[in-house]
Parts: sequence; structure tokens; C-alpha cells
Amino acid sequence: MRILLAVHQFLPEFRAGTETLTLRTGQELQRRGHRVWVLTGSQTPATAPQLERDTQDGLAVIRLRAPDPPSPLRGGLEQSYRRDDLRPCFETVLASVCPDLVHVFHLRRLTLSLVDVLEGQRVPVVASLTDYWMGCLTGQLQFPEATPCPGPDPGSVNCLRHAAAKIHAPLGKLPSPLWSLMAWALGQRGKGGLARSIRQLQRRPGTMRAALDHFDRVLVPSQLMADTFARMGFAMTNVGVCPYGIDDSGLAGLPPRRPWPGGQERPLRVSFIGTLNPAKGAHVLVQALGQLGPHHPLQVRLYGSRDEHPGYGRQLAQQVSQLQQASRREGAGHGLTVEWAGVFPPDTIFEVLAGTDLLVIPSLWRENSPLILLQALASGLPVLASDVEGMADQLLPGWNSALFPPGDIQQLAGWLERFLTDPQTLAKLCGRGGNHRTVSDYVDQLEREYGLSLEGKFDTPPPLLPP
Repeated sequence: MRILLAVHQFLPEFRAGTETLTLRTGQELQRRGHRVWVLTGSQTPATAPQLERDTQDGLAVIRLRAPDPPSPLRGGLEQSYRRDDLRPCFETVLASVCPDLVHVFHLRRLTLSLVDVLEGQRVPVVASLTDYWMGCLTGQLQFPEATPCPGPDPGSVNCLRHAAAKIHAPLGKLPSPLWSLMAWALGQRGKGGLARSIRQLQRRPGTMRAALDHFDRVLVPSQLMADTFARMGFAMTNVGVCPYGIDDSGLAGLPPRRPWPGGQERPLRVSFIGTLNPAKGAHVLVQALGQLGPHHPLQVRLYGSRDEHPGYGRQLAQQVSQLQQASRREGAGHGLTVEWAGVFPPDTIFEVLAGTDLLVIPSLWRENSPLILLQALASGLPVLASDVEGMADQLLPGWNSALFPPGDIQQLAGWLERFLTDPQTLAKLCGRGGNHRTVSDYVDQLEREYGLSLEGKFDTPPPLLPP
């Protein structure tokens, strides 16, 4: 079968969960004899839409570079989810690849215009929802003040607050009644670019619901995500639950995990691994470290790129610098160190996890079954995580993990203090990840879902090609 995987961004520029899932899925499909290509957006703008081809970890990659869309202040918000100027590029890709099926992992940067072209050419489409982008402009269903958002409301006032905060953060904190008045006034009677963007924003929920209905099959990693989209008004008639799988080959040959011995033998090694943006909450961990006493042997590594969200990266770097300065003022006996560890190749994840004693996931948003959580559990690594939907439901507190309220610096610091002073509490959580679903299990289900999507569109399903 000829399969095109579509994703908003990809390696080597981006190495987060969706990109890794797309990579591993493509590699496993290719190992089984399918022909696979990855179509992805690029963060490098161009003066006109253009395609560039290369390979990444054995997969053929087609990268779409395009001009940045106009500012929402100039009426360009619709181009964040539909761009007709990209259609000729998509038609070129389909003509060269001739896919039997397209599997969409994310449409940001590619937009719904890809779906329009696929529908026009009657190419079957399977979509995996890896976050809430189709229901939420930011993809995270979170108000600017880091509280949960239920999704688009009448008039899309919630969405307007999200959009305003992306342009200028303080705007998102203005009271909702003011945004309701602005949405009504500009959306109904306003002229100019801003008014057009507000009307485009108000059309977005209905546009996305219609698009989801046109996919042949929609896959979500959990029933929780399916329920969330249903509450936002999506019909969900073509939805199936398909939990993610992980590539566990990196576990082979690693020694059995041993818990932190405590005492002064070596520091407790704590890691944050993820995208450095506000919703992932790395700043919550850094602030919690400032609440600890000066005597604890603690080594903290922050894995992620500070360039992906530069403003937040600078803010986080400043917080780390202040923490380190405070540590130095405490004297040479202070045991806390914080290291910027950058990014690493996906196939070294289990080596990275083997070098840590505790993974902290301080997310502030409804999570989407993050791969790093699944990988940590597979490796037997204890997890200290926010008690948020999409993550807490996959953990067994007191058995393999501990939970704290999202954003609660004091409780996060309290757990770290407890582990440091009572290593046996942490040791009891070690090596209890349980069984895990592999990427092979995941692709087994995908092939069945692909078959469902192809029914009625071909007399017989396209055969496997030789490796």
C-alpha cells in the first residue's frame, strides 16, 4: 500500500510526541512492506509555497515551505486553518506519490486545504487527533490564565481570548464580558482586518466539525479525548479509540532499573522532558525547586528546545538563573544543580530515562496520552505528574507514580522533599510500569483501520509492495 503521513512539523526541527509517533508509525509501516512518505510543514518561511524533499531516519520526507499568513489584525486568521494558496503544492504531492491512503496526524501549517484536495481526488483519509487543535485554536483547551477551557462557546468568545493572548499575552486576561461585547460589536458590524478575523474565528468551530465528518476514520488515543470532542459538539460517528504504542527496542540491553539509594552516594536525578511551552509547565518545576531546603543532593535536567517558543524559553532561562544564583548564595554545600540538557534523538530515549530516578510532568492542560509518560512507565521509572485528564487516568498513584494538583508549586515541592528525605517512598514506585503497548501493536490496529477506510473505495485493497 502507498501511504502518505501528514503532520504539521517533523524531525529534525521538532522532536515532540506527535513527531515521534509519526516517525515510528512510518518506520513500522515501511518495515511491513508498505511504501511511506511524510508530508510536513516547515517553520522556515518562503516567498512562495514550495516543496523540498529529503529523508529522515529512513523515511522519504516532503517539506512544504510557505509564506507566513497575514496577521489576524489584517484579517488573516482563516489562513491558520485553511489556505487555498497551498492547494497546487498538495496536488503536486498527490500526483507524485499517488497514495492509496493518507493518514493525518496534525493539520496545523498544512490546514484543511489538504483535506479539500484529498476529498476532491477521492483519496481515503484517516486522522489521528493528537491534541485539541480541531476544537481549539491553540490545541490545548486552556485559558490564558492556565485554567481549563470547555471549548468554543456561542460567539466564540473563548476563542477570541485565546487568539488575543497569542498576539499580546496581557490581552487574554481581560474580563470575559468585555470580550463578549467586542465579539458582538466587531463580529456583527465591524469592518477592517480585525473584524474579518473575528468572523473567521466564529466560523472556525463549524468548519472543523464539518471537516471531521469528512474523514473516513478518526482515531483518538483515549475515550477521554473522544468524550472531550463530543462535548465540543463534534458528531464523532466515525471515531475509534486507538491508544498509542511505543518503540521499546531501546530497552533491550539496558540493566534493570535500580532505585535511588539516597544519602550522599549520589544526587537524586530528576528530569523534565518535553516541549518548553507554558502548557507543559517546566516553570512550575523550576519554581518548586526554589521551595526546597539548601541541603538536598538534587540534580535536575531540563530536556527540550528553548528556541521553539523563544519568549517562554527566555523567561524560563531567567528563572533558572535566579534559582542558581540563590543556590550559590547558600554556599558550597548546597546540593541543587539545574542543567539545560537540550534535545536528543528519539532512539536514545531509554538511555536518557535510564540516567534519571524520577520524571516530573508538571503539565497544566488536558494531556493527550503523552508518549514520554508511556515510555517512562515502560522503563519502570517513577513519575511525579500533574493530576490532569489524559495523564492521571493512565497512572496508579502510590504504585508507580505520585500526583499533585496542576500548578501547585507547594505540593510539587512537598513530594520532592519527601522523596529526598525518605528514599524508600520513591523506591516503592520503581520498576512498576506494567505492560505496555508497542508501536507494532499500534500499527496492527492501524492496518485494520486502514482496511475499514478502503472498503467501498476499491474493488480489492491495494496489495503490499515488496520491501
